[in-house]
Amino acid sequence: MYGLFYRSNGRLSLAQVLSNSNRSIAQDLATSYLDLFSGLGLNVQNARLFNPFGVKLFSTEDEQITRKVPKECSFTVSYLINSCGLSPKIAKSVAERVKLQSSKQPDSVLQFLKNRGFNGSQIAKLVRVRPQLLFAHPERSLLPKIEFLNSIGATDAELADVCSSIPAILGQSLENVLIPNYKFLKSVFFSDENVIKVLRKKRTRLFCFDLQKTVSPKLAFLRDLGMPEANFALILSCYPPIVLQRQDKFDGNVKKVIKMGFNPQKCEFVHAMQVFSSIGQSTLECKLDVLRRWGWSDEDIRLAFRKCPIYMTASKTKLVSVFNFLVNKMGWQPSAIAHVPSAFMYSLERRIIPRCSVIRVLLSKGLINEENKIYLSSLVINSNKHFLDTFVTKYQDHVPQLLNIFHGKMTIGELGLEFEPQSVMKNCSA
Repeated sequence: MYGLFYRSNGRLSLAQVLSNSNRSIAQDLATSYLDLFSGLGLNVQNARLFNPFGVKLFSTEDEQITRKVPKECSFTVSYLINSCGLSPKIAKSVAERVKLQSSKQPDSVLQFLKNRGFNGSQIAKLVRVRPQLLFAHPERSLLPKIEFLNSIGATDAELADVCSSIPAILGQSLENVLIPNYKFLKSVFFSDENVIKVLRKKRTRLFCFDLQKTVSPKLAFLRDLGMPEANFALILSCYPPIVLQRQDKFDGNVKKVIKMGFNPQKCEFVHAMQVFSSIGQSTLECKLDVLRRWGWSDEDIRLAFRKCPIYMTASKTKLVSVFNFLVNKMGWQPSAIAHVPSAFMYSLERRIIPRCSVIRVLLSKGLINEENKIYLSSLVINSNKHFLDTFVTKYQDHVPQLLNIFHGKMTIGELGLEFEPQSVMKNCSA
C-alpha cells in the first residue's frame, strides 16, 4: 500500500493537510501511478524521483522507517530522500554517516553534478556510497578533477557513469593520486585513449590506489621473471586484482603458479594468477568438489587448469550446467571435457546448446556418420564462421532449419528430436 508524504520543517509526515475525501483520491492516484510503473517493469524508485503529484511517494513500510528517525537526523534523512532520490531505508542508513545542517552546500554539489550530466539515478548511487561528497566545494574540489579527466579524453557522460559506480574517484587528491596514476598508466598503455579505456572498465578502481607504491614493485618483480611488457597491459586492463592484492598474498601466488609449471612469458601465467587472486580458498575447494563429483580425477583437474586456468572462475552453477549437458545430453565422458576446459567459459544457451543441436540434427539425418568424429574442441572453440561453413551452410539444402537452430531461434524439439547420449557418444571425441 502506498501513501503520500510532504516535507514540513525538515520532517516527514503523512499528508494530513488534505481532507479525508481528497486524501483518499490522492492515495488512489498515487497507488495507480506506482502500479503503472511496476506493471511496465520499471523501478518504483524512479516513480518516486519523478511523479506528477509534486510530492514523494512511499510505501507503508517506508512510513514506519521515517517515523523511527531520531529528531537530530530528520533534516538529513528528509534531504537525502527529497533531493538525492534515496529510499527512506537507505537514507536512514546514510544519515548515520553524515549530518547535514543546511541544504546550501549539498544543493551546490547536486547542481554541479546535474550541470555535468549526472542523472537522478547516478546522483543517488553516488550519494549512497560516498555521501561525504555533499560537503565538497564544487569549484575548488570537484571541477578540477572533472576537467583533468576531460583533458585526457573522458566525456562528461562517461565520467558520470564511472564516478557513480566508483564514487571514490571524486574523493581522491588530484595532485597526489589522479595525476600520478594517469602518468603511471600511460607508461604502461602508451596513449591517453588506452588509459581512458581502462577508466571505462568501472570495476578496476585503478584510479583509487597509489599505483606507484602498490603496483609498480609487483610489475618490476614480474618483469624480472621474464614477463613481457604486453602482459602488464593485460593485467591492468583485465585482471587488476593480481597487482592490487596484498604483497604477501601476491608473493605466495607467484610461487604457487611457478611451482605448478606456468611460464611467466605466457598469458596462462596471468590467468592462473587471476584465479588465485580473485577466488578464496573455501570457494576454490567447493569448485574442486564439484569437479570430483562429476568424475574428474586430480590429474584431470591439473590437466584442465594447465590448459585454461581461467575456467576456475566459472561459478559452481555454471560448472554443473555444462557438465550436465555435455555428459548427460551429448554423451561426452567427463574426462574428455578436461581436455577442453574452455567449454566452461562459453555461454551454454547462446553457444554450446545451439551448436550441439546442429550436430544432433545432422546425426539424426545421417548427414554425419560413424566415420565423422565430433571433437568437443572444434565444436566449442571454433569461430562462428568456421562452424557455419563446416556444419550448417553445406547441409542447408538437406535441412533448411539448420541456420535457425544455430542462431537459437528454433529447438530440435520442433523437429521431433531430443538429445540421446548413446546416439551421439560414438561420434564424440575430446
